[in-house]
Amino acid sequence: MHNCYQIMRKLSYSVVIRTLGNTGFKYKSLLDSIAKQTIQPEEIIVVIPDGYELDFSLGIERVVRCKKGMTTQRAVGIQEASSDYILVVDDDIEFDATMIEELYQYMVSNNLNCCLPMEGVNNNKDSDTIDLKYPLKTRLRSGFTGQMFTSRRKSKYLDVLTLAAGHKVYINSNNLDTCYLCTTACFQCFFIETKWAKAAHFEDETWLEEGSYTSYSGYDEPVFFSKLNKQGLRMAYALRTRYKHLDASAGHKTKSKLEDKSIRYFSIARNRTVYWYRFIYKYQTSWFSKMRAIFWGLYSFINWTSWTIIINCHPKSIKSLKYMSLGYKEAFELIQSTK
Repeated sequence: MHNCYQIMRKLSYSVVIRTLGNTGFKYKSLLDSIAKQTIQPEEIIVVIPDGYELDFSLGIERVVRCKKGMTTQRAVGIQEASSDYILVVDDDIEFDATMIEELYQYMVSNNLNCCLPMEGVNNNKDSDTIDLKYPLKTRLRSGFTGQMFTSRRKSKYLDVLTLAAGHKVYINSNNLDTCYLCTTACFQCFFIETKWAKAAHFEDETWLEEGSYTSYSGYDEPVFFSKLNKQGLRMAYALRTRYKHLDASAGHKTKSKLEDKSIRYFSIARNRTVYWYRFIYKYQTSWFSKMRAIFWGLYSFINWTSWTIIINCHPKSIKSLKYMSLGYKEAFELIQSTK
């Protein structure tokens, strides 16, 4: 125990924060969470676009400027990190003082390269199970549209990257002390070996934020983690370790529900289609696996598109379908340009 404590005290890690500097006291909550960690970082790198300013500071951060963009800022922050590990965080979360200590210990105990806390307000570490059930309505809709499939099969995985779209297959109930590997995760908060984070070469994926209608980087998480999974990354959620998402929505503000819906439809149509082609279809090596990928791709394409059209066939939201169509158009142009 003493040796483990000494090793953890010498842990070398960087904190990489992507921000626009406009989340107010929610950003301060993040800084306070970092400042009270039992194991302090070697450096705090704050990546903010040109023309934006920070409201709060610990006085020890290294501020890095770049052009605005979720993918660009995350890539720049990872490239700048020099420690052995990186805590990658968004600017609107808070967590306990022992989070880094818990994540690192979990990584070492389970031979992981990347570890993630669970999002959740309730930090109940005394419970023995976690319930990941979804309402029947949500499961039916998500299964039909190819966004999520539920399963009762026993697996070592907490969630599985599906051929359809990169979303998750959940086991309905899990023991908190079992290490369930995962193949995709959330960019809000994760702890990773620096050499693995850099191996994703996320700077090559700026196409995610280059859409003609919106620069919102939908599907950046499946792209980042899929590239690393192909290289053998081992990652898992530390199910007893939690963080709280304060949900500032600072980088995705819209003037209306129609605009929000249009951005979402454009991003899903464009980025998910390109993601399917580049990171699922192209990685298949046999004719059978390619046909299976095509089947699931068509399943997702037809069902999600049909569902979207059906629920938007009224004057107030039909305009959003125009942007879904534009997203598909740009996706096919991107695919053609890389063949």
